[in-house]
Amino acid sequence: MDSTAVFNIASLGWLSIQALPLILWPQFVASLLETDRIVSPAVIYFARALGLGQLGLALQGLVLSGLLPLGPAASDRTGAPYAWAAVLIATLYHTSAAFYSYGCYYYEEYGSVTAYAFGCAGSSALAALGLWCLMFGDGSGHSSHISKRTGADKRTSGFPFKNSTADKRKGL
Repeated sequence: MDSTAVFNIASLGWLSIQALPLILWPQFVASLLETDRIVSPAVIYFARALGLGQLGLALQGLVLSGLLPLGPAASDRTGAPYAWAAVLIATLYHTSAAFYSYGCYYYEEYGSVTAYAFGCAGSSALAALGLWCLMFGDGSGHSSHISKRTGADKRTSGFPFKNSTADKRKGL
């Protein structure tokens, strides 16, 4: 299992934890947020729409990463061409959600609700994992840069230091 698969599975889990209460019990979630106990139908609609949108984002990441095949035609392909794009979009989402949760937790007008701290921690962890996947993940096209004989990275240069051994072989 590569790093994009781990990120997409973790993202599915976190977004499902957030989305299921919004879909199943929107009145309860809205009543926690409002001072009066009357919950309007618009609030219920937007809560369920947000929950379904979060699940859609998570499932789209799984499909684009190749973990959920689209059908028999998808099994013919060897790689998932949009896996890195899905990781990038999900990482941007988790980063913005982490900043928003932190802002709501930090500023006094919201009253430092502990749920914002948990939301910030979860989204920050997934944003960091997504950034790690984008920077150091084991993409399918990246293995050609590793030498099969020595195991060294071929993209390195000898900029501050001279590689005299390589120069001797080249006759320089």
